[in-house]
Amino acid sequence: MVCRHQLTVWSQMGVERVPDKYVLRRWNKNVERVHTKIRINYDNSSTSIEARRHDNMCNLFNEVADLAEDSQEKYDKVMARLLELKDNSFSIGDGVLPSKESTNILDPVTLRRKGRPPSKRKVGVVEKIGKKKIETKKKTLSKEKAKV
Repeated sequence: MVCRHQLTVWSQMGVERVPDKYVLRRWNKNVERVHTKIRINYDNSSTSIEARRHDNMCNLFNEVADLAEDSQEKYDKVMARLLELKDNSFSIGDGVLPSKESTNILDPVTLRRKGRPPSKRKVGVVEKIGKKKIETKKKTLSKEKAKV
């Protein structure tokens, strides 16, 4: 995410527009949200045409799902047809085409914490003695096996 420091630097450098790779698609004004199509019971007069269409399609999809769930053959037919409709009939998303220059923004890289790195931790005296004993045992066993 773009922080205020980055915006300050861009303004000092004279950048007029934020590069597309820093703007997520969900932040765009033109993105259609699913929650805008939910019917509100107390205000029937203000429902939009899109909301009514969405409600009608959902009702029909539910009826088709109830009919198709009985057998695998019906399910396969319905799923194949829906996938065909999705792939062939509709444009990308909600009409907002991604820029060729924009890329997916990944989560920031996790940074190490302050202090000593975990790989270079301080080893206690008892642990050092135990490691030395194990190493000497391994060396003596390997020498005995080499003699045989």
